[in-house]
Amino acid sequence: MFRFNKDMEYALISLVEMSRQKEFQLLSARELSQRYAIPFKLLARILQKLSTDGLIKSVKGPMGGYRLNEQPENIRVSRILMAVRGEERIADCMSPGGDCAQDKIGCIIKPLIQVFQDKWVSFVENTTLDEFTGSNGNG
Repeated sequence: MFRFNKDMEYALISLVEMSRQKEFQLLSARELSQRYAIPFKLLARILQKLSTDGLIKSVKGPMGGYRLNEQPENIRVSRILMAVRGEERIADCMSPGGDCAQDKIGCIIKPLIQVFQDKWVSFVENTTLDEFTGSNGNG
């Protein structure tokens, strides 16, 4: 079964928790790490990627921390994936310039992989953070 890696899971946990905070309330990486048993160094790296992408705002200092930079309904899962993991495809052969020995002889499963890839892209493009938080009325 296809699954998110830990980086993506931890990014989603952090973003969902930030979305539950009052406006402008900050959460520290240490607080998130302890609350959800996430390795601190790994979480700090993930939060840095989310901040670099502009998904979250980083505030420095002793009372600093992180908060969402946009409303949850405006944050697509595809953007989170791109910030955390970069350009990624279901299979190597779906990547631009991807190398697959089967292409040379006629891959018999590539059309099915393409369907799965298209459905996955559609899902992450059309799913927003608010769907994880339950704030969209569906949760």
